[in-house]
Amino acid sequence: MQKRRFWEDANGYAVVEATILFPIILLAFAGLVLLSMYLPTRAVLQRETQYAATAMATTQSDTWLDYDSTRMEYYWRSSLGASDNVYAMMISRLCKGASEDKAETIVERLDEGTIAARVGELEVACKVNNFVVYKEIVVTATRTIPIPVDLSLVNFPKEIPITVSSTAVVQNGDEFVRNIDIAKDFVQYLDKRYNLQIDKLADWVNEAWKFLGV
Repeated sequence: MQKRRFWEDANGYAVVEATILFPIILLAFAGLVLLSMYLPTRAVLQRETQYAATAMATTQSDTWLDYDSTRMEYYWRSSLGASDNVYAMMISRLCKGASEDKAETIVERLDEGTIAARVGELEVACKVNNFVVYKEIVVTATRTIPIPVDLSLVNFPKEIPITVSSTAVVQNGDEFVRNIDIAKDFVQYLDKRYNLQIDKLADWVNEAWKFLGV
């Protein structure tokens, strides 16, 4: 009789269930806290980098607009000089230039006073991709946020970096036309020098598109 009572005794079930569920609840809570920090931080960084990339692209364009990172506003240029061409930009980007410092200043000024500014460290990088026919400005911001709960027991990192990149294309009509002409002349030179028969290649490509129904 006493043996049956031992097997039917339900005392202590709550303790066992709590022991099993507590780590799961703790991980779920930590995940929600991390998500509540991740999403706003990413949204803020996306806005800041896109604004900085657009401002930098406008500065290097032929739109007669420039950007003052001190006053954080656009202004009209009194005169429009010749913009740097793609080759001059390739040489100037061999080392950190004024454009990278300016992009960093813009992002940091926009970041002041935001909720995300109170958490983690902010790093900003600006890169100019010089393609044959155009250039683009890429601004990347990385904020490293600390994890509020120590989960080192499950090999969870103590810090998580959030990286966001934004791109803006430099609007320079004259340079675009000039570089298109350079590319065309270069292709014609290769065709004539090495007998590539590019005209026939174009016909083959058109026939391939027709075959694929494109």
